[in-house]
Amino acid sequence: MFLIKEFKSKIMQISREQKLSHFYSLFKEGMTVLDVGVSSETAKGLPARNYFLKNFRFDSKYYTGLGIQDLSYMNSLFPEKKFIQYEGGKFPFGNNEFDWIFCNAVIEHVGDDKAQLYFLNEMLRVARNVFFTTPNKYFPIESHTDVLFIHWNNRVFYKWCEKHRSGIKKENLYLFSYSRLEKLVRRSKAIGYEIRKNRTLGIPMTFTVICAVQ
Repeated sequence: MFLIKEFKSKIMQISREQKLSHFYSLFKEGMTVLDVGVSSETAKGLPARNYFLKNFRFDSKYYTGLGIQDLSYMNSLFPEKKFIQYEGGKFPFGNNEFDWIFCNAVIEHVGDDKAQLYFLNEMLRVARNVFFTTPNKYFPIESHTDVLFIHWNNRVFYKWCEKHRSGIKKENLYLFSYSRLEKLVRRSKAIGYEIRKNRTLGIPMTFTVICAVQ
């Protein structure tokens, strides 16, 4: 298990850097971005937490963070940035309010197919371009539990979670295969999209989806 965690830590760091580099190849200075899925911190914790926030390259006036957790401490930790807490559901912003959305590994946590489609359409409503990532269900290591292979079968995986990770259910962790992800994006309001397979050891570990609405 220790070796699995060490391997996971290394490949996830590489993955974070690759996704950030990809995003910044598209995002230019002067554009605005909504960071969807900011998590609460009461002190500046591990660098991997809120990675995009902590590595934002441009003036803070272009950044807004959105999350469902208590973000009251974030204003004191990052006083130059803006944070909005909401209860889920409809985003508290107007149509096309941002140039970009950056959303790393959140959509798999928002619920069933209907909830995931609504979440994606909300991102598309408030931004002209959406950049989001999600783990590949068929990567051998499941990133939330560190189990090997059993997450490939939903029935087996959620039964295992009942015994070993009681907080994990399909309602808060519903992983994507490539085909299910593509089906979701096709059903969305995106006019155009690209799905990139981010490979580790030759196997897609995560997917990056770039959507445009105009």
